[in-house]
Amino acid sequence: MSTAFLLGLFRRVFFKRKRKVFVIGFHKTGTSTLGKALQILGYTVCGSLKEAYDYDLNNDVKSYILEKAKPLLSAYDSFQDTPWFLIYKELYQLYPDAYFILTKRSEERWIKSIQKHFGTHQFKFHDYIYGTTDTINDENIYLKRYQNHNIEVELFFEGKSNFLIFDIENSSWETLVSFLGVGRPFVSFPHANKAGDNLLLQTKLKSIIKRLYYKK
Repeated sequence: MSTAFLLGLFRRVFFKRKRKVFVIGFHKTGTSTLGKALQILGYTVCGSLKEAYDYDLNNDVKSYILEKAKPLLSAYDSFQDTPWFLIYKELYQLYPDAYFILTKRSEERWIKSIQKHFGTHQFKFHDYIYGTTDTINDENIYLKRYQNHNIEVELFFEGKSNFLIFDIENSSWETLVSFLGVGRPFVSFPHANKAGDNLLLQTKLKSIIKRLYYKK
């Protein structure tokens, strides 16, 4: 059980989130960090859609992803990671009043993170998304796909009030809670995969518990 889950437990129990949240930025744009933030805000978060890992490139992959996603759509409040960003148009048709968040980071930092994390190894959905799994030699293909996705998403949601571009490199609670219409947590904005931040959250949580149960 994660620290973010525990920090959001009170909100999760007493404040039902009526509008869903879809994080539709590419992998390595801070989607895991935003997932942690949403947990702290009391949302139940669905990550990578493993149920669709057995897709067939010879068939309609997007339709298959959506078919596998439907049972989870009613079970969770928010969604992040691959391949949710691939079906943002379909999700908008199903949930036009939901919140949609495009996570972004600089192209230079994004491709470096992609190459460091994925290298030339086989990862699910990459063959469908990029047509290759070689992030090193096919760097330009990855970058072009990333650029096109961001452009297409911004055009699709242009003028819509339930859409937010979230720069994970300059992230803050203020931007997120203002968009979602919820209260700001007392903890610092989380950063997934950073041990120091996770330890800080644990320390603050323990401090709160002590204040609640050990009165002076």
